[in-house]
Amino acid sequence: MRLGAWRVALRIARRDALRAKGRSALIAAMIALPVLGVTGADVVHRSGQLTPAERVQRVVGGADALVTSLAPGTPVEQAPIAEDGAFTVPARPGDKPTAEQEKGASTDPAALVAALLPPGSALTPARPGPEAGADSPEGLVRTLTTEADLGDPIWRGRLDLVEGRAPSAPHEVAVTRAFLDRSGLKTGATTTLQGLERTGYTITGVVEHPSELGRVELVARPGELIEPLNTALAAGGPVAEKPSATRSGWLVRLPSGASLDWAAVQRFNAHGYTLTARSVAIAPPPEQAVPYYRDAYRYHDPTAANNTKMVVAVVSGMALLEIALLAGPAFAVGARRSRRQLALLGAAGGSRAHVGAVVLGGGVVLGATGAVVGVVLGTAVVALLRPRIEQFGGVRFGHFAVPPLDLLAIAGIGLSTALLAAALPALQAARRSVTAGLTGRDTVRAPSRLVTFAGLGLLVLGAVLAMYGAGAVKRDQPGAGGYDTRTLTVLGGSVTAEIGLLLCTPMLVALIGRAAGRLPLGPRLALRDAARHRSRTAPAVAAVMAAVAGAVAIGVYSTSTDAEDRRDYRPQAPYGAVQLMTYVDGPRLTEERAELEKQLSGLGPRGDLGQVEYRFCDNCSSVVQLQGPPERRGLGSPPHIAAGDVTVLHNLFAVHDPAAEQALAAGKLLVFDRSLVGADGKAVMVLRGGGGAPLQPGEVPKPDVQEVPVDAVLVDNPAAADFAQGLALPSALPALGLTSRPSGSVWLPATPPDRKAQQRAAAAAVRLDRFATLEVERGYQPTGDALSLALTGFAALVVLGAAGIATGLAAADSRQDQATLAAVGAPPRIRRSMAGLQCTLIALLGALLGAVNGFVPAVGLLKSRASGFGAKPALITAPWGELLLIVLVLPVVAGLLAALLTRSRIPLGRRLS
Repeated sequence: MRLGAWRVALRIARRDALRAKGRSALIAAMIALPVLGVTGADVVHRSGQLTPAERVQRVVGGADALVTSLAPGTPVEQAPIAEDGAFTVPARPGDKPTAEQEKGASTDPAALVAALLPPGSALTPARPGPEAGADSPEGLVRTLTTEADLGDPIWRGRLDLVEGRAPSAPHEVAVTRAFLDRSGLKTGATTTLQGLERTGYTITGVVEHPSELGRVELVARPGELIEPLNTALAAGGPVAEKPSATRSGWLVRLPSGASLDWAAVQRFNAHGYTLTARSVAIAPPPEQAVPYYRDAYRYHDPTAANNTKMVVAVVSGMALLEIALLAGPAFAVGARRSRRQLALLGAAGGSRAHVGAVVLGGGVVLGATGAVVGVVLGTAVVALLRPRIEQFGGVRFGHFAVPPLDLLAIAGIGLSTALLAAALPALQAARRSVTAGLTGRDTVRAPSRLVTFAGLGLLVLGAVLAMYGAGAVKRDQPGAGGYDTRTLTVLGGSVTAEIGLLLCTPMLVALIGRAAGRLPLGPRLALRDAARHRSRTAPAVAAVMAAVAGAVAIGVYSTSTDAEDRRDYRPQAPYGAVQLMTYVDGPRLTEERAELEKQLSGLGPRGDLGQVEYRFCDNCSSVVQLQGPPERRGLGSPPHIAAGDVTVLHNLFAVHDPAAEQALAAGKLLVFDRSLVGADGKAVMVLRGGGGAPLQPGEVPKPDVQEVPVDAVLVDNPAAADFAQGLALPSALPALGLTSRPSGSVWLPATPPDRKAQQRAAAAAVRLDRFATLEVERGYQPTGDALSLALTGFAALVVLGAAGIATGLAAADSRQDQATLAAVGAPPRIRRSMAGLQCTLIALLGALLGAVNGFVPAVGLLKSRASGFGAKPALITAPWGELLLIVLVLPVVAGLLAALLTRSRIPLGRRLS
């Protein structure tokens, strides 16, 4: 076609779009919505991509460089910005330390850094402090700590004060917004830190790390927090090792005229230090000059980014397919409503190509309109919601980016989607005879058998491929985008099966129309009308099917995974039991128990719990275990024996057996697993470590592992065996040469305490013993599946939307048929029943096909995951509530809504001569 012919076609399409404003607005909105979403995502992504100057500003702040002691004495390789990647280089056998390595290991870090920098450089410490516990109304909050003079511009861009004022007096601190949200405190409140309980710290301001908004951190003035906190932690025992492992860092101000280059970075690397210099970050060296880029492939997974890109591409492609399927019926109805005009074009000498060009022109006009509106609105929405988007993502934008090439490509994709939706209606309009168009009487073409058989073949092939991939393909074979070959085979087979169902949809709609002969008038007319106008019915059914298939696949996979996790869950105590685990003894343990009972009311009787140990020297002991059958060693019950009285038997093991209580009181060992007790009624205790005990003169050394048979009483209770192998009375242990070490207490209240009460009680226990833990057994807690919920909501929206759109278009398209019905005396309710039944048919057929198709990838992936070595059998279940909602309830609701929203009055049309 010539350009002039296209110009005329576009003018006609624009005029038709303005004439049918409702249908045009619907199509433009369907195109604009995904374009809006993709535009917003692209603007957010591009705005979050920092320039080198913005990136280094968040690392060094207002300084010229940042030096960090990564591994003094060990050579280091780093990216130009060390925070983007750095690792130590392991020494090869036989290599001797270089002079730089020896100097890095032996020289004071601050002195070495000063010596490697240009003379006159100023250093500001920038090292993190230890993690600490902060007191709050919500209990103990774990927080990071650091020191900074927030009034110094050197911190600007790295650590910003966003609210309140900087600490200016002793015992004043600034905190992050995440700290306030988690603790429930506000600016002006006072908190104390674990280990520094006598010192109250007043919160004066709120700070943020621009690249880590969710960081929970407390910032004090230099010299006022880290050393006192380290001293307090060191007095507490092993946790003192934690702060000693933190890296030292310094922000560097260079003297006027001085600069740092890549050679300076490599000098620091040779000593075991990293250097991020502003000048190097802004003008980095060539990649071939950076050893890190040559060796970094060994230390990271290069497929991670491809994995994300593949997921984004698949989701975007499915969204565009949905839009094309939903917009297709609207173009088809528009072409049918304009068939007389198109027939006149053909009668005046226009070719079939000209007729098709007019319909395609509608796709161009409406697609371009929707694409432009979507791009503009997407950009505007991101600009308006920028603070919320940054807070949700946890990162501040470096700048607000509006990439023209990206937006042009997105608009082009939106336009292509509209053209794809208009392609089939354009082809059908071009094939329509001029006579049929002028008289308004269309012939009904049977669906193509070739397409149907091709669809059946693809359906069978896809199902076989998915099941084959689930069990026969090797898991460890690499694939594309970070997925192994097995996963890709399952997904590929599932997509193939879905395409096959899409191709079979027109034939299924036609078959349903043939089955309408025995139905009453309303249903018969509805089904036959849907079958006769497959160009608007089949795409709507396909759109519903595609959306439901995705929701069902994710739902079945998530529900089955949750069922497997529930099956494999091992509780640590009976439901509702409250366990205090501690490492202190004597008065402190008594005080801790009393404080806990004060914080939590209604706990009931307390059972004091211990652990049976074999003490083979004054300061040497080992945990005592019971020997099980060889095939169960290392599996099954927790490998220890508990020490306690009858209350522990009740609270921890939930055993209320008079015979067991009497046996325990008599000093017998209670065993809860039948496999641990022999036919002679004895259990074998395994004592380890005796070979390391010091010997007295003339004493025979003990074996390192001893197996000691003891009398045992079997309490056959598999549930109790999940908590410990056995239970012994502490007073009966010395007769066996054993001891018990107190490990806490256990209560079994009638109802478990709520989580806030548990948090407050845990904070009270930690104040007395920083290593104490408080656990409440609440049974298996399923994790919330936001993706499954979101896809179910999306599927519900598509079911209602697609069925409603197709029904509305059908009502507009069948006015002449409805006028004929009115002329022959049909009751007004016929119009409502036709609309409701057509809507129900589209939603029900699409939902049924989607539900069947959604099971294929879910079952394939579940069987694939369960076919590895040592894996348990796949437990396949379905979210029956969601399936019932999507497959049965939503189609009925859609039909009722369509019937209620349809007017009963049948409009009369003009008589055809």
